[in-house]
Amino acid sequence: MEFSPTNLGVIVCKHVFEASRPVLLIAHGAEGWDFVCGGRDHDGVDDFHLVGVGHLLDRDRTLNECADLPRGFEAERPSVGSSWVRSVLSADEA
Repeated sequence: MEFSPTNLGVIVCKHVFEASRPVLLIAHGAEGWDFVCGGRDHDGVDDFHLVGVGHLLDRDRTLNECADLPRGFEAERPSVGSSWVRSVLSADEA
């Protein structure tokens, strides 16, 4: 399965936006998709951006492994190339 359309808007943290860190956490919540580095050093709303998922797929095709992630779930990995571990989002994140 792959993300389609590739212009699907997703939220990314500043680290992913700047390509200084890879995507290590994907969440599919009620508001849509988040593709973030998994770090805890985000200062606020200005640290997040809307991009087309295709830009992220150009950097890392393995993100498509999460295209079938159901709403209300997240997938996390410790590093690029590691397996994604899926879990249910907590009630305040869903």
